[in-house]
Amino acid sequence: MPLRSLTVDLARGHARQTLPDEVERDYLGGRGAIAWLLWHQLEPDTPPLSADNLLIFAAGPLAGSAVFATGGFTVGTRSPLTGGIGYGWAPGHWGAALRRNGIDVLVIRGEAPDWCYLLIDGDTVRLRSARHLIGRDTVATTAALSQELGSDVRILAIGPAGEAGVAYASIVAEGQYLVEPAGTGAVMADKKLKAIVVRDRAPLPAVDPARVQSVLQSIRQRGEQNQTANAIRTIGSAGLLPAAIKLGALTSRDARVPADGVAIARMFSDIARRGGRLERGCAQCPLPCYIDLRTKSGETHPLPGLELIAGFAARVGITDADAMLAISDRCLRLGLDPAATAAAITFMTEAQDEGLVRQRTLNWGDGAAVIAALDRISQRQEKRDILSLGVGEMQEAVWGSAAFAPQVKGLAMPALDPRALTEIGLAMATSPIGGDYRYAMAFEELVTDPPAWLPPPASGPRESEGKALRLIWHERFAAALDASGFCRRLGLMAYQITPGELIALLGAVSGRTISGADLVRIGERIVTLDRLFTRRYASNSQDTLPDRYLREALSSGPTAGHTPPLEQLLAEYYARHGWDAAGDPTPARLVELGIAV
Repeated sequence: MPLRSLTVDLARGHARQTLPDEVERDYLGGRGAIAWLLWHQLEPDTPPLSADNLLIFAAGPLAGSAVFATGGFTVGTRSPLTGGIGYGWAPGHWGAALRRNGIDVLVIRGEAPDWCYLLIDGDTVRLRSARHLIGRDTVATTAALSQELGSDVRILAIGPAGEAGVAYASIVAEGQYLVEPAGTGAVMADKKLKAIVVRDRAPLPAVDPARVQSVLQSIRQRGEQNQTANAIRTIGSAGLLPAAIKLGALTSRDARVPADGVAIARMFSDIARRGGRLERGCAQCPLPCYIDLRTKSGETHPLPGLELIAGFAARVGITDADAMLAISDRCLRLGLDPAATAAAITFMTEAQDEGLVRQRTLNWGDGAAVIAALDRISQRQEKRDILSLGVGEMQEAVWGSAAFAPQVKGLAMPALDPRALTEIGLAMATSPIGGDYRYAMAFEELVTDPPAWLPPPASGPRESEGKALRLIWHERFAAALDASGFCRRLGLMAYQITPGELIALLGAVSGRTISGADLVRIGERIVTLDRLFTRRYASNSQDTLPDRYLREALSSGPTAGHTPPLEQLLAEYYARHGWDAAGDPTPARLVELGIAV
């Protein structure tokens, strides 16, 4: 069935249409539809922060059904941080509600004359003033709109960081789920769009409900017996933290020395023991990976996740539990991407230590100073704070910082050290969205029991054998999950769905017959189109890592003396993709995939 699109021009009106049949056939939906639209409908010279840039939200064909872990969405745009393609992801229920309103793809273009929010309620599509919401954080905005419109609405919102123009501002779904990585929130803010509200409806029917339930039961049973799934179910993505500490993947003092894993583990244990534990996540999901803590005073705080802990505890040196909880809460409420925020702060701390920046506002391990910095950059100021720019632009503004700035292609690197995790290092270097390995969700080096369906061989975390092939598998499967609407965290952080089960769910829900080869091709097309977009339009599309990680081995810890053999890895990675020696998809490869340039 052709994909249904709603385009909202914030200055002119809206229109519904269907996308060409080839989009659903070749790209399935979700992120695949976003990639196709950005490639075919965004003018090449469109600045990221301009009315003509597109901000596209999409949920795949599983979203809106009764299948668990399918309520999330993907959002894509031309990234203001890199100039290339930018994506963000979030779980929850907003994506399901969008499809239940007859919309597979929501395209936002133009710029509103004043701050507004968008309401989608069946056939009603309306822009309303958001002046009364300006200055409110994401949780307060969600509560205000729910009170105004009813409890059956699902809400996306930006916070004060977006309003203040922070380059790594995030969208927040339902007052609970940060859209990560960074970039899309800044574009939504530039359009003066404070929130998008969708009224929820009943689940969409499946073609074969009995088959759906059979597949879901198989996934549930696997999760009950899986060590990684049980760890994530207990403490969220921080379930991968012990492995990261053991492998030496957490480094400190600006990635110069191993982090104090004992102190970090003790701090997190202190947090996890506090208050009551409240699970939240997609309805009926067997792996509730987002967790709130309720304090004795009745307040709730999000339990810090892997990227936030690695960034602020290891990189920035915050090992005080109260400070870490406050930082986690600030990132959610202000609408700040934790990985990008921690990277910006650690960069500024080293730039100050090296005398590259005169004014000193941050010290390593100073939680109060970090919290003050988050509050400061989230307030609109006459003169923009350099800390609000993001690591890529900060590095350009601070002469002599390129060797240590934790960024690739302009996007911040999360704090897992590529000297300890070769596959994650290759993912950081090659990701078309910039230096965030979550593009491919290649977490296998941190997983004690990676699944048997991954391609062989399985070498150690610091070895190179097989890593290019396995990264490509992760890239393609992540793209297929995003195109289908199945949660990438359940699918790849915990490896709880097989490719065969994904194919079976797609057939049982939509009636479309997809083979294993079809699924691989869909993933390949999306990854290749992402690559083309970034190679053509990014300000810097080089696949590399900062010199610190390529040339400066640590002198102690599990990864002492090791640096990733990136040149060797890239050669194999390009060859296996069918790209040329420079990393560009060849004309023959594009013809084979049916991609028109």
